[in-house]
Amino acid sequence: MEMRVAAGRWTPKLVLVLVLLQASSLVSGSHFRYGTMSWRPIDATDTEVGQTILADPILVRHTVAFEFKAAYRRDYEWGKFFREQYRPPNVAGGTQVWKDGGSCYTEDSCSVLGISNPSNYMLFPFIAQGFYVGWEIKLAVGRSYFELNVTGPNANDELSDTRRPCVSPFDTGDKPLCRGGVPSGTQYPTTQIDPTTNCVGSICAGSLVPYEITYPDFVSALTVPCEQVDDAEPDYCSPWSQTYGFFFGDSDTTGIPLSTDVVLEITEMNYEVTNVGNYLLGTASFYHTYQEAGVPKKKKDDFTPWTAYFTGGNRLTYSTDRLINNHQGRFRLELTVNLNYPGEVIGKQGYVPNNSPVMTALPVLPVPYTGRSEISANGVLATFQVSGFDPDIDPEAYKGNKLESNEAVYYFLGSQRKMGMLLANQVPDLKFPSRWFRAEYEEARRDCYLSSCIPVGGVADPFILVGTGANLIPAGVNLTVGQTFTPDPLNAAHNAFATFKYEGTCSECAGGNRTCTQLREEGPSGITIETPLNFTCELYEPWDNNVNLAHQPERLYLDRYSGVVQWETGINPRDVDNATYVTDFWNHRDPGDETKVTYAKRLAAKGTQPSPEQEPLQPGFYNVVFDVRSYSHDPDCHLKVYDAATLGSISPHTGKAFTLPAPGNGGLYTEAQCKAVDDENMIDIAYVSVPLDFLLFLYPPASWCSKSKCRNTQAGITTFRDEGFYGTQNDVNVLSTGSCTICGGGEWNLYDVSAAGLTDKQLNLTDYTVCLQDDDCKYDFDTVAITPAIEADICKRNTPPKWVDQASAGNDDGNTPTPRLADRPTWSTLRVVPSDPTSALASDPFIDGVPIENVYPGLALFLGQRSSEVRFNLTAVDEDDCVEMQILPIGLFRGYTMYNLDTDGVPTASQACSYASSFAGNDGNIGSTCPYNMKLEFIKRIGTTNQFYRTFVWSANNTLPQVQDPRPPNVVVCFIPFDNYQVGIRRCVNIILLSERFLYWIDARAKLTDVFSGTNDAFNTIVEDCNATRIAGSNENRYQNPCHYTPADLTTFYVSPNHTLEFYMTALQDSGNPPIGIYISEGGTMRANGTVGPPEGATFEYLEYDDKSGKTHLRDPAKRRFTWTPKEGQQCKYVLCFIGNNTRELEESIEFTSTFFWTRPFVPIPALLDERCYTIVVADQQLALQAGSFVDAAAALPSLTSDCGMTFSMWFFPEGTTTMPLATFGYTKPGETDNIVYMLEWDPVTAVVFHDGITVQDLGQYYRLKFSTGQSYIIQTDAEFCVNEWHFLTFTIAPNGNFVLYLDGVETTHYSDDDRDFHVVAVETGSMPVVDGKVEIIGDILNNNPGYTGFLRIGSFDAVQTFNGMIGDVRIYSRVLTAEEIGAKQFVPLTATSEVGLEAYYKFNDGSQADNTLGNPQGNFNKYRAQPPASADPDCNLAGDTFCNNDVRDAPEGPFGSEMKAKGQSVTDLSGNNNHAIGCDDANCRKESTMYFVFGPSPITPPCPQETSPDVVHVDGGTPIAISGIGFARSQWLKCSFSMSDGSIKVIKAVHSDNSTIICANPGSPDLTVSALEVTNGGVNFFTNFQIPIYMMERVVSFPETGGKVTIKDACDMIGTNLFSMGAWVYPLSQSSSALEDVISLIGMTSNDQTGLLSVRYDGVRFVVHEKIGNTETALGESPDAPAHNMGEGSGWHYVMLSGNTDRLVLYMDGESTELTATSISLSTCDLELGTTTTGRKAFFGYVEEMSAFSGFLNACDSYQIMWGN
Repeated sequence: MEMRVAAGRWTPKLVLVLVLLQASSLVSGSHFRYGTMSWRPIDATDTEVGQTILADPILVRHTVAFEFKAAYRRDYEWGKFFREQYRPPNVAGGTQVWKDGGSCYTEDSCSVLGISNPSNYMLFPFIAQGFYVGWEIKLAVGRSYFELNVTGPNANDELSDTRRPCVSPFDTGDKPLCRGGVPSGTQYPTTQIDPTTNCVGSICAGSLVPYEITYPDFVSALTVPCEQVDDAEPDYCSPWSQTYGFFFGDSDTTGIPLSTDVVLEITEMNYEVTNVGNYLLGTASFYHTYQEAGVPKKKKDDFTPWTAYFTGGNRLTYSTDRLINNHQGRFRLELTVNLNYPGEVIGKQGYVPNNSPVMTALPVLPVPYTGRSEISANGVLATFQVSGFDPDIDPEAYKGNKLESNEAVYYFLGSQRKMGMLLANQVPDLKFPSRWFRAEYEEARRDCYLSSCIPVGGVADPFILVGTGANLIPAGVNLTVGQTFTPDPLNAAHNAFATFKYEGTCSECAGGNRTCTQLREEGPSGITIETPLNFTCELYEPWDNNVNLAHQPERLYLDRYSGVVQWETGINPRDVDNATYVTDFWNHRDPGDETKVTYAKRLAAKGTQPSPEQEPLQPGFYNVVFDVRSYSHDPDCHLKVYDAATLGSISPHTGKAFTLPAPGNGGLYTEAQCKAVDDENMIDIAYVSVPLDFLLFLYPPASWCSKSKCRNTQAGITTFRDEGFYGTQNDVNVLSTGSCTICGGGEWNLYDVSAAGLTDKQLNLTDYTVCLQDDDCKYDFDTVAITPAIEADICKRNTPPKWVDQASAGNDDGNTPTPRLADRPTWSTLRVVPSDPTSALASDPFIDGVPIENVYPGLALFLGQRSSEVRFNLTAVDEDDCVEMQILPIGLFRGYTMYNLDTDGVPTASQACSYASSFAGNDGNIGSTCPYNMKLEFIKRIGTTNQFYRTFVWSANNTLPQVQDPRPPNVVVCFIPFDNYQVGIRRCVNIILLSERFLYWIDARAKLTDVFSGTNDAFNTIVEDCNATRIAGSNENRYQNPCHYTPADLTTFYVSPNHTLEFYMTALQDSGNPPIGIYISEGGTMRANGTVGPPEGATFEYLEYDDKSGKTHLRDPAKRRFTWTPKEGQQCKYVLCFIGNNTRELEESIEFTSTFFWTRPFVPIPALLDERCYTIVVADQQLALQAGSFVDAAAALPSLTSDCGMTFSMWFFPEGTTTMPLATFGYTKPGETDNIVYMLEWDPVTAVVFHDGITVQDLGQYYRLKFSTGQSYIIQTDAEFCVNEWHFLTFTIAPNGNFVLYLDGVETTHYSDDDRDFHVVAVETGSMPVVDGKVEIIGDILNNNPGYTGFLRIGSFDAVQTFNGMIGDVRIYSRVLTAEEIGAKQFVPLTATSEVGLEAYYKFNDGSQADNTLGNPQGNFNKYRAQPPASADPDCNLAGDTFCNNDVRDAPEGPFGSEMKAKGQSVTDLSGNNNHAIGCDDANCRKESTMYFVFGPSPITPPCPQETSPDVVHVDGGTPIAISGIGFARSQWLKCSFSMSDGSIKVIKAVHSDNSTIICANPGSPDLTVSALEVTNGGVNFFTNFQIPIYMMERVVSFPETGGKVTIKDACDMIGTNLFSMGAWVYPLSQSSSALEDVISLIGMTSNDQTGLLSVRYDGVRFVVHEKIGNTETALGESPDAPAHNMGEGSGWHYVMLSGNTDRLVLYMDGESTELTATSISLSTCDLELGTTTTGRKAFFGYVEEMSAFSGFLNACDSYQIMWGN
């Protein structure tokens, strides 16, 4: 095509040069080093976007702010190529002019046109530190040298339109040549190949690049229009290999992609002329409103986000820059933008913006070789960590302003597309032309092969060997020269063939490589471009996608959860690594969820050695690209059907197959799938992705000569950073400690490190001879003898710097802010052993030898004050002999990646924050023009140490009110220590700017109006809504919570299983520092990452607060709803505490105050955060009946027929003393009285009669169960049962008339193991009348007589025959249950779906306060007010959810018997058959009778023990243990279980005190043990999982620090002082040596009436023996060290014995004997004392156990035996 720039025409001269350059594919030069991008929604502070957008909520909703950061080579000829321009900072009163030296930004300045001005090329030479900060570079959009445009028409009336970048990286954009005289535009089949799809060998079936529908003259994706002149130039799109600039991903009204020039503001200039320096770093910010055809649009389509990208080239070269992978490759920073997050209108609480993740890194990161036998900073192998986070708050984890509440970020290695895909593939390197595409690369290989490898006088073998089966490869296999065929063991056609590499005629080159001299291209005027090539099959290898397209470094692993990179580099550039792994080599382990092991992978096990040995990687640069993701919040992901057949199943970004919707879900993804961002293959719409592209520099680890052994005066090895010496660099940003000679590593001399004959010195791996420079080191240059030749002592390897942490978190002692342990999202130390031993959790989750905080460093907290300066030190230390220390910033919260952080200028020059004159409102971010002028002061050294620090400063305007401080109140800044070779662990500091505004729970306290009314729209709206809802002066709805008020502190809630509890936590601060966080602080479920969540099955979700004013609150006030429907098995008492906070406090400064405590008049307790605690009791209900009430369950009767028989079971708790009906089955004929079919009765008997029929003794009243029929057929049990305890009855009727009656089980008698616990069980059998071979059951009667009305009255029968007591579970089956089934189900709540023939199931959990006129419409739960303190307001003027001291109050103080009426209430059938029962009302049962639902346990309720007293009992057993909790039934089966040390279980009968207290005596134990105590209401096989530890121990004597004494009177009568031994186990607690403590003493009178004392004492370290006669005291000797409690190794219990006779005195301590000076004391009378209370003698502080005394001298062996109890 004829080409031109803009509206100008090409001159002949231009044509010549351009053809040359196009043929050369010279799109290089800018030397890209590093780049990342992010985006965020705009808000009112983004005034640069213009009022037109800010005034339109729709445009605001579709507009984002992009943040761009990149690094390039500094001294590149800026302004010469590719439309780049530059300019200095603008000056007051004017704008600087853009300059270039012929970059072709406009046709008037274009070096290609010969108008270049070399004097305008900008190399950014050094002038002064910080001189170029603020300069700008314009990175334009274009192709090759010119903009994307439409050119032509040419002589054939053809246009070239390159305004659209090509969609495929493999599309050249060039039309094929029209042949045979066909007209322009004739459609030809597409022929271009995508090598990443279906390419095998030389065959690429199905891999054609489609012609896109957006291209000009589109007809079909399979055809492309032709052109008349084959110019090899783009015609319909701009190819990836030539395109550069920033593209937003959307299009204008004509379908042309929207793009922008990026203005990069220089923030840092690195002048080091080294491999890792010489770069400029800059940032850019710009805005874009997303649209399609001029209409705002949130994303491209339902399942496709916008893809924005910045692209260009080329990367570094291999030959001159030593980039190992991706040399001369394109780069493509690609991110996704999805604006379809919840919320529509800015200015409303519903607007919840979503931000992209934010990434940052050093442009070039040096990485030393690290072998498998070493552990580096972050783990095994060479490691470093990527810095990234998402500013968005995760509602599920939100806890105030903790960074751990921010949404999770996941790290992945970028795909080939995200790396830029294309490489120049110049062979050899730096020789044109570039071979971007597979076809031209293979064509050049073929031409080179044919020209270089023809044998003399012969013909070359074919470039492609076609398999025939008769040659060396099977039919259908084609090989190009250099390719290898490997047989497929699963393909039978390959069985006869072996591995074969096709060399062609390459062997003919063996005598000397031949040069491809014919690879040349002729340009205009005879200009020739040569490509000399020494061809070998090894050098010019066949195309390989993993080599010839962009690719990540080899053996590099990125953990998707932590961002830790582990790289298996080898030990040095030369030697293989054959060591074993020093620890397990893990990847992808989620620190926040120990159970999530889906992606966890152990790449190698500790101690394993790979085979073959690992070859080292080449030293030099490596390009690495990360794809970093966070949750998109797009609801379409799980609400719209994804049709993979239509929409595709392969990601265009990664080239991998998508994770598809879960089977059976109708093509819908689940919400859990959409949130699983850690799934690398999840559909693009689920996540937001940002790039991070930078360089690694791999080098041999550096070493320096030891200062203690060497003079360090001779220059050593030159490295990439230093010339022979380390520790000599000093400037404002780097400080050093002095000179050390470099003796190893850090660089290489030869790239060909495998060359034979090279010494270690030549390779610069280690040369410690340079350290031995004088006679002291005795280096003999003649014999090359080295003494001492200890490399580790002389030549010391470099170690990374470390942070010097504060002594305690939050204590500003001048050192680096330190993460609190709770702020580290680490693997929990309390792990559940996985059931699957092969799972990732089955091994130790910690990195062996590496502190876990290195891998998951956590977050340090710094609390500042709004309108006040923030200042803290960043202190680091390097333990090397010499140091060159830097402390560098690497990130700032919310996308402001510390661009303006001044590392060069004078810190005191910072200006205070200001704000616009148009500032309005209380939100500190509205109207702000304040720059984020954070600064790092110059680095300083602490004395002569190896510690250094920089001071971080964040200025503020202290004249502003706090609420107007425009600085963000919650930011995170990150830093690294860097010694110019190795990077230390990053440290991030969360800066919270505190506000003095107090936070309040919003409840119905009328006096809250004094705080907020008139100043806060949200509060006024709350009050307005509440007043409108509440009926003034009425108590009718006093249980209601229409305003979603926060319950009063210490409120108690009762809820039964399968009922729903719901309440709201609402808080308000109005501090200008949103959002408020509300979270569970205590009592919930502890998650693996250390946060506390709601109980299992509960939810705690934020709700929106619409105050109807249009003001943006950003969740202040905040409202969160707690919802829980507990399940069976969760019956227990839970205490949950909730914290509301906005400004995070340190734990030690938190006062968990409750704003409901006050004095009168109302004085709230000030709190920046506030806690309220509630008790939630999950309890079963029972039905309590008195004086003639019943429940009618007649609905189930028709299903009980003779076809299969019937079973009826019920739990009952009788309280009356007369005959009482329990259940009555019957029917009523029209106009007649009731007819009883069956009746079960509880019948008292007052005497016991022996077998001879004579009554001998009245043993009290016992009871029996009677069953009768309408024909008076009676079966009854023996009278052996009691009232006031639970009983279980069951009867079955079989179709053949067989009848069985069970009471309290299915066995006749049961005894426990110790034969002391028994209960009586009755099983009675009989027969029912049979007619025509079948028994007639109640259902038969009703079904055969349609006019009959059945009844099943549970409880009383009528006003005369009444039942008093409680009814529990009732089960009705339409079949006969076996005895085994009855026994198995007796103590177990039923699961209806698992039951066969279950017709009705009543648990009676139907009561709630909603059932009475007081009203509690929120759910089926009960609410009880807190007990008021004495200071509660006696006037009761506080309406709502609080309390007062008179009868008009919002809630009862606790459950009471008449609270939940059951008369006339429905009783739910839980069988699923809707056979609901109904409580009788006053019309059909006795009016005076009562019937209520009451909270209380039955034997099927799982008890929940919570505390014991005591929890330490004696091993001998028999200690009564009071167990408190809930759910203890008055059950004859109530028992305790104790686990014993031998693995056995002992079951003990429990004594029932009340439903919250029982007593069990502990069994004896042969050993000291910790026993798990469990409780059951229902027998030995039905213990729950609620366990409490009971410590079974021996007793010891505890001596308090204030003094205590045990006296054995007249001890000398037993043992004397001339022949004695006395010993004991002693546990000292005192660590003070200020005075001696008396432990064991003999004290009495001598024969001459003097006071005498022989005492073993303790001095804090050892035991000392003293004697005292009268006033004379003498030390006789001391024991070896015997450390007290917690004083290091050997501390704790010690056995001490003193043994003496007339000649010897020996002290034995822990088996060691010490000879003492023999005592001269002789006591005639004495007492033996342990401890003392005597004035003037220091009391022993500790424990004494197993004291023994003997009237004889014991030797060491005797002492040892006694010590161990023998």
